[in-house]
Amino acid sequence: MAAAIQREALASDPLAGTRTPPAFRAPSGALEDSFYLAMGRQLWDAAPITARVLIVRSEKDFWSRPEDVRRLQEHLAHAAQVKAVTLPGATHFVHLDRPDKGRDLLLAETLTFLAEGSASRGP
Repeated sequence: MAAAIQREALASDPLAGTRTPPAFRAPSGALEDSFYLAMGRQLWDAAPITARVLIVRSEKDFWSRPEDVRRLQEHLAHAAQVKAVTLPGATHFVHLDRPDKGRDLLLAETLTFLAEGSASRGP
């Protein structure tokens, strides 16, 4: 998995191979967004969302706080369903981590949520 992510990240920048060692440029918009979020600025409006929503945060995620989940839940006022899950002991990089460190639980929660949505729609 790590090798595939590295390969694709380098492939995303046509100039990656011209650097020693090969390196890719990454936009810094996420850092700017993080700064504004930390200052309490709302970056988008969740109110128009009417679909079912699964919010997953890792317990040890340094970019996701419990109050962020609560605020998002409040703003999802028109969502058909809102389910929030905290993955115990997991970090910000749970999707890349070992199965026993939260990745299996992340996948299980996601698959269960999707299956519940499929079951409620019928065949």
